[in-house]
Amino acid sequence: MDEPAVSPAGDGPLLPSKGPVVVGIGASAGGLAALKTFFLHTPEKTGLAFVVVVHLAPGHESHLADLLQPNAKMPVQQVNATIPLEPDRIYVIPPGCNLSAVDTHLRLSDLPAHRGARLPIDHFFSTLAKVHDGASVGIVLTGTGADGTLGIQEIKANGGIVIVQDPVEAEFDGMPRSAVATGLADLVLPLKKIPAALLQTLRTEPKLPLSEDKLEADGDAERTLRGIFTLLRKWTGRDFSRYKRSTILRRIQRRMQLQQMTDLDAYREQLRDQADEARLLADDLLVTVSSFFRDPAIFEKLQTDIIPRIFDDKQAEDDVRVWSVGCATGEEAYSLAILFREEAGRHAPSPALQIFATDLHPISLQHAREGRYLVGEIEPVVSPERIAGPE
Repeated sequence: MDEPAVSPAGDGPLLPSKGPVVVGIGASAGGLAALKTFFLHTPEKTGLAFVVVVHLAPGHESHLADLLQPNAKMPVQQVNATIPLEPDRIYVIPPGCNLSAVDTHLRLSDLPAHRGARLPIDHFFSTLAKVHDGASVGIVLTGTGADGTLGIQEIKANGGIVIVQDPVEAEFDGMPRSAVATGLADLVLPLKKIPAALLQTLRTEPKLPLSEDKLEADGDAERTLRGIFTLLRKWTGRDFSRYKRSTILRRIQRRMQLQQMTDLDAYREQLRDQADEARLLADDLLVTVSSFFRDPAIFEKLQTDIIPRIFDDKQAEDDVRVWSVGCATGEEAYSLAILFREEAGRHAPSPALQIFATDLHPISLQHAREGRYLVGEIEPVVSPERIAGPE
């Protein structure tokens, strides 16, 4: 097969201070052939650390690392203990375990006892997003089911890159189609083109003042940024001028990388001419990170003080209406629903309860409507009694 058309390793990807950019690759059915092709088209020196997470049968020895090594130009190893992440290496999940990104290391943990909760790709992507922030990439390849779909939402929300194999060519299109349906994929490509596109994206270094101080010192950059706000308002009707500057600049940087552009003024001109790019940037700016009971002190105050007072003078014929504004992917709305339902259960008869949740980002809102969340995200912050629900 032809070698990928990428620049040599001398123009390496952006590397954060705490380690290499980590590329998580999720695959299921048909994954072995897809992974062989992927690494056959990946150069030896990329500066990246690749972590392969596939569905393996617990209790059975895996030879995946050995099977991939002949097609890979860098060392391949199965993770059997906590190990540091190093660039230009491929790490493979072992059977019967979840794999987590922890600081600069990979760590193993037991799979959930319940088979339906075993989503190792989602689990790894989620931990990768939290630890490596924007220095992470999630790639979804062939497979059945929807594992990886929730995890890529975490990666995108934290400023990482999401790439999906074109479902049309995937041997099993379930996982790729589910990932594409989120609308969060930055690139949807044939398998052979993914390595080159990945490297070209990461090796694009936009010239941006990525701190408030540098932005204030560079008056031209601030004026260009205001021009971008004007264009976003023109094309989308949304005003981002009061958004946190550092967040905006990071999201602009990512869009410029994907467009392989380095000059902010040139990117502003692209936004002037291309409404679709403006909408993509606006959607990226609206992607937020949420979790159940995210601010414990606030939810404790609501539970012990605010919500009981709301119910104090309510009768059975009354209504209690709650509005979660900017609900993102819905965790806040469901957290409020739990607290209000618990309080309603202490009143007999209780008033009718309605909870409304809204958000400007349609993809996040659809996720909230579906109400599908990783077990690993819920269990640490939601008590077993609440998970079990009322008797």
